[in-house]
Amino acid sequence: MVGVLMDVSKHQFDDDKIAKLHKYRDNQPDVRLKVRFITLLMLAKGVELKTIASIIGKSIKTIENWYYQYVTKGINSLNSFQYKPKQSYLTSVQINQVVSWVKETNPGKAKEVRKYIIDNFKVDYSIEAVRKLLKKKGLKVIRPKVVPGNPPSEEEQKETLKKYFEMKLTSEPGTVFLFGDGMHLIHQNVPGLCWGDPKDPPMLKTNTSRQRLNILGAYNPDSLSFVHLTGEENCDAERVIEYFNVIIKAYNRAPSIQLILDNAKYFKAKIVREWLENHPKLELKFLPPYAPNLNLIERFWRFVKEHLVKNRYYKKYKTFRAKVFQFLNHIDEHTNELQTLMVEKFEIVKIKAQTIPQKT
Repeated sequence: MVGVLMDVSKHQFDDDKIAKLHKYRDNQPDVRLKVRFITLLMLAKGVELKTIASIIGKSIKTIENWYYQYVTKGINSLNSFQYKPKQSYLTSVQINQVVSWVKETNPGKAKEVRKYIIDNFKVDYSIEAVRKLLKKKGLKVIRPKVVPGNPPSEEEQKETLKKYFEMKLTSEPGTVFLFGDGMHLIHQNVPGLCWGDPKDPPMLKTNTSRQRLNILGAYNPDSLSFVHLTGEENCDAERVIEYFNVIIKAYNRAPSIQLILDNAKYFKAKIVREWLENHPKLELKFLPPYAPNLNLIERFWRFVKEHLVKNRYYKKYKTFRAKVFQFLNHIDEHTNELQTLMVEKFEIVKIKAQTIPQKT
């Protein structure tokens, strides 16, 4: 039920309204509908709600609902069991304000939207009515994307991509371009979305182990290939130098290797910088801070997790470890998937202004 929040006893029925109620009462052959108009005529005469409820054999709540329906939808709404209003009880401007508020604040439940409508417009929608309103405006329950809280400006992101593509066009033939980063895979089942019977939802086994594999990887978008240094060792400056050696060995015939990275401290350690001075073949290109959307390997890491830990249970760590190495060492078996996933199309993170509509 949808109704305007107001006091029934305060409503004034003028002579014209009373005449219309008499007309509708007299012309309605269905007694169940006729009693609605009789009820309103008694309200117009000042009869108390309790007395009316006792006379017609209905609850006070039902009488209040009829009254709200009469006030918000008009007299015709009481003349049919299947009345469909011509328009929503919120105006189009108010609905747009609700939609804007939802997009800005991302409420998790429809009851939060319902409360916002009541607080701002004094209109009481049912939870189901709120859901229908949101769906009608193209909104639905979705899993939000996670983006950095302090991303670089859109101009800086675009300029970074521009330089990358220009570098690819102007570099010496045979130059290799890699996207690199580190990732930790924990020996633990990570629940993900899946198809199943809601009456008998799947129960997934998981592990209590905190053992993990630390991966330093480099993805080549041109050859759809991947090289990595994986093990239980922590990622530090010494480990980074081992990682760089793996890359140089894998691309020993390339005239130059351009490795695009984020700004992790171990990539900029003193011993790493000194090592790079003696290995000019490998050049590091750092992305702006807080811009994982510009590092293609982040997309690859999600791909790896989907295959290895989402809804995947490995009873023993050694089984988990073997599966990880088997997958990372045979990325070529997934070429068809990577051709469509790992394209060099980058999402520009747009900085939204956090302006929430004011209450009216």
